[in-house]
Amino acid sequence: MTSTLPASSRRVPMPGPRGTLLVADRVLTLGHARTHASALLVRGSRVVWVGDDPELAPPHQQRHELPGCVIGPAFVDAHVHLTPTGLGLAGLDLSEVTSSAELRQAVATYAGQHTGRVIWGHGLDPYLFVDALPTPDELSELVGDRAVYLSRIDGHASLVDRLTLTAAPLARADGVEVGEDGPTGILKREANHIVRRWSVGAMTEPELAAARRTAVEHAASLGVGSVHEMGSPDIMGLDDFDHWVAGEWPIEVVPYWGGLDVGVAIERELRQVGGDLLLDGSLGSHTAALTEPYHDRPDEYGHLELDDRTLADWYVELARTGMQGAVHAIGDAALEQVVRCQHLAAEHLAASGGIETLRRGRHRIEHAEVMDPSLLDDLAELDAVISAQPGFEARWGGPDGMYASRLGQERAAWTNPFRGIADRGIGLAFGSDSNVTPMDPWGTIHAAEHRWRAAHEVSRLEAVSMSTLGGRSAARQDRFVGVLRAGMRADLVAFEGDPYAADDPRGHRCVLTVVHGRVAHGEAPLPDAPGR
Repeated sequence: MTSTLPASSRRVPMPGPRGTLLVADRVLTLGHARTHASALLVRGSRVVWVGDDPELAPPHQQRHELPGCVIGPAFVDAHVHLTPTGLGLAGLDLSEVTSSAELRQAVATYAGQHTGRVIWGHGLDPYLFVDALPTPDELSELVGDRAVYLSRIDGHASLVDRLTLTAAPLARADGVEVGEDGPTGILKREANHIVRRWSVGAMTEPELAAARRTAVEHAASLGVGSVHEMGSPDIMGLDDFDHWVAGEWPIEVVPYWGGLDVGVAIERELRQVGGDLLLDGSLGSHTAALTEPYHDRPDEYGHLELDDRTLADWYVELARTGMQGAVHAIGDAALEQVVRCQHLAAEHLAASGGIETLRRGRHRIEHAEVMDPSLLDDLAELDAVISAQPGFEARWGGPDGMYASRLGQERAAWTNPFRGIADRGIGLAFGSDSNVTPMDPWGTIHAAEHRWRAAHEVSRLEAVSMSTLGGRSAARQDRFVGVLRAGMRADLVAFEGDPYAADDPRGHRCVLTVVHGRVAHGEAPLPDAPGR
């Protein structure tokens, strides 16, 4: 019989069962309504069901069992330098070198295996050395007619050879260290930035492309589903940054451009800018800006890189464009400048909401290591978000660590006060600053809950949240991704065993990382999700 129903009322065939049911020993949702489950259903890029009994799941196309595993939200590394991370993973790692002889041997061995025009090394930590660093001439003798750029572990200083000192445009640069026999090869501040840019320019695109692939694959293998890439004119430059903005990657890359020009972000349709917009340097290099002098160099206070008017005007522009801003501030003088300049900006924005307008931007502070307790209430008032690196404390904290050497015992007792920050309601997002310290989410969590000063510790669950939901909030993504519940984006990770409950979470193998409903690491029968 011919249907007499209008076309709009005719029955349309419904699609069959869709999606993949993932079943594990446990699902840690981090959601308020359901904190634990054992299965979840992924359709396309979304989680559509979470529950205790897999047999009660909605109809689905496939089922994937993960026996002996626990599923949780994918990790977020809230501060990384991806291309340098890839270069470090495949290149010259100096993080364990502690003497001039070891350094010369490492450079000579790498130079014998590497054909590039630049011998690029990272992880140099002079604080660990038992003797003096090699001279520029000694480095040149090891590598022939190639350049040597050895980045200090914090990226704020470097050691270079004679060829680099001669070839790079350093004639009037600030930060060239000079000894009795001329330049020592140690570069800081402007000189370090110039030579870093010069060294990157001497690398080939295949070298850089390989480093990018290595970095994202490494992140995915650790259960990191999202990274905040901190690009900068003085780190890898705009061309490298554009590869991260425009490229298709197995994990999510949230790009921050560390310059004052907000137009760079607007042109690329980004919602955020800054990141490694430097207000100061680093403690290891004696360039972080302090209100009191360095303990081991009583005549030095570090440096503020921007004047107050410039920074305040930047915050005003962010408010007028709706952009989020992030600044690199390590010393207490730099943190005080953030507070001071946001209040200056608020005065200019009085007609449009003042300080409340700035609060809506959820502006970030990267590192915030030297935290006088008196600053906590000021930062809470600004609704600031702190992007912190617990791995710094694991490496440089403690009564005999580099922090104590640079700051003295009293001030070093107040570095990275995570407990106090959290208790004031200030947002905390954890990351690695890779390749300063390794990208290692469980190592980050372990460092945050085991501090030499117990008053600064946070709990395991808090540290997990700061390594997942904290990063989502810091990137203003928390309304659609983070917790594992129906309707949220399918960004998740599965680990062998249960690192969330183990005495020591480190060492548990990641078997599956899913980002936007797509497998970024491991294997699972997830159909292709819609484009990102």
